[in-house]
Amino acid sequence: MAVRETQSTRLDRIEDKIDKLSDAIISLARVEEKIASMEKQLENGHDRMNNHGIKLDAIESQVTSNAQTVSVIHRVFWIVVISCATVVASVVGNMLWG
Repeated sequence: MAVRETQSTRLDRIEDKIDKLSDAIISLARVEEKIASMEKQLENGHDRMNNHGIKLDAIESQVTSNAQTVSVIHRVFWIVVISCATVVASVVGNMLWG
């Protein structure tokens, strides 16, 4: 009878250990799912950052183009202003002197 009690106690301990192992395996599966989810989110974040980089490159080229256009318009504006001032000065000079 003592042998049966010892075996029963031993079987109970083995069952407890198996239960703990089952819990550990379930916890590991949950952790793996979380890691997979985090990796997917990280990959999505990298994709979004790459897309933003591409958009920034396009904006940068457009800004460069616009800067050149504004520079040309600025020069034309001052040429027109100086030409008008020259014409006005010439007309006023002719009116005063003759």
